[in-house]
Amino acid sequence: MKKNLIVAVLAATSALTMSNAFAAAGIVNFNGEILDAACTVDVSSQNQTVVLGSYHKSEFSTAGDKTAAKKFDIILKDCPTSVIAAKVRFDGQPEMSNENLLSIDTSLPGAATGVAINLMTADKSNLPLHGENAYSYALSSTQDNTLHFYAQYQATAVPVQAGPANSVASFSVIYN
Repeated sequence: MKKNLIVAVLAATSALTMSNAFAAAGIVNFNGEILDAACTVDVSSQNQTVVLGSYHKSEFSTAGDKTAAKKFDIILKDCPTSVIAAKVRFDGQPEMSNENLLSIDTSLPGAATGVAINLMTADKSNLPLHGENAYSYALSSTQDNTLHFYAQYQATAVPVQAGPANSVASFSVIYN
């Protein structure tokens, strides 16, 4: 009987100690808004192809070397007056050596290696995958809004191996 009482006291003490070990250290508040209406993404922007060009592997002599930036646009139309600004987030398969870069599709036979795709905003600031930077696009409710972006190849390792250097990313528009 004494043994059962000792075990029960130890179990109770242990339970109290564990609850103190998991005490809250703070609070996180989440705020946001669900909009009644948003801009319409123009059909030409919904499924587009950006041709980055063909480059010789010798143009990448060190990791970090980049090609010329190629411009592409996303057009937003019919924006309500309550929506005055937007940021854009790109999602895709990140490069293993630099998660801010979009990786090359290695499922293609003979795909290039040692390169990835760097995305940039209108001011050519890097736009990391799965996030957003501080660049905000002003929106008009009275005309189409053309949001400019740039993309370029960036060496992640040398030597770069030649081959198809294709990838795909989806985008989301974050308003105001």
